[in-house]
Amino acid sequence: MILGVFVGLIAAFFQSCSYVFSKRFVTKFRNANIQLLVSGHVFMGIFSCFVLPFFWQKSMPPVLTIAKPLLLCVLFYFGGQAAMFMALTKSDASRVSPLLGLKILVLALITVFVSHGHFLGLQWVAIGLAVCAAVLLSLLGKEMTAAAWIWIILACIFYSLSDVFVRQTITCFPSAGLFHAAALTASLCYLICGFIAVAAMPFFPVANSLQWKAAFPFAFFWFVGMLFLFSCFGSIGVVFGNIVQSTRGIISILMGSLIALKGYEHLEEKVSVKITLFRVCAACLMMSAIGLFYYGH
Repeated sequence: MILGVFVGLIAAFFQSCSYVFSKRFVTKFRNANIQLLVSGHVFMGIFSCFVLPFFWQKSMPPVLTIAKPLLLCVLFYFGGQAAMFMALTKSDASRVSPLLGLKILVLALITVFVSHGHFLGLQWVAIGLAVCAAVLLSLLGKEMTAAAWIWIILACIFYSLSDVFVRQTITCFPSAGLFHAAALTASLCYLICGFIAVAAMPFFPVANSLQWKAAFPFAFFWFVGMLFLFSCFGSIGVVFGNIVQSTRGIISILMGSLIALKGYEHLEEKVSVKITLFRVCAACLMMSAIGLFYYGH
């Protein structure tokens, strides 16, 4: 379990980096969310082509066994990505990223009411702490618009459903090791995403050369982050995995503060030291939630 937590922390770092580059893209190229979604996933499809041969199984399960969870994972993932990009046009990455921690509550409810799972008392306290921390991490500073909240909530719902099917897809490879199966699932998922992105290109505005160049770092950091995140989900489950993943809120705040101090206020709102310290205190709640969930397991 300790290894799963460590892998989740690495995933959180790479995701935080990807949010910065996606924010830079949507700020630099107004009304170009579709171009980022398409070009970014073309790159991820190419990355998958290089990674997949290293994890391919000689004895793969029947196509129909993995097709349903894999395709549903991709479908809900695209919905989450589109909603997240819209949220980034309405608010800063350092505020959107922590609020994606609300996924924890959505996943907990799915686990209880759909999958008929259960959590112990301390684990529910940990989930509550994680949700409170996610909200506190984003509420300080300029007031968020209703549109930003709507897109963030939609992103949480779609991402949560995608995470559930990620876990289901990983279990389709019982003969592979846990992390091997997770990397295979991630590669297959983003290979399909790449094919869909290429197929969509004739129907949507095509990215220009500058937009392709700007989309590359987002795609790279996101793809590497997903390799680690899928491994985290396979190891410790989607609820605990998302609690660990929510540390990206802390990382995003620190990155946002550094970006603002460097003068890039068009990317990140500059806030006072007091607000930054308060956000760090809220981030400590998130770390407490991780420890409490682990202790109450």
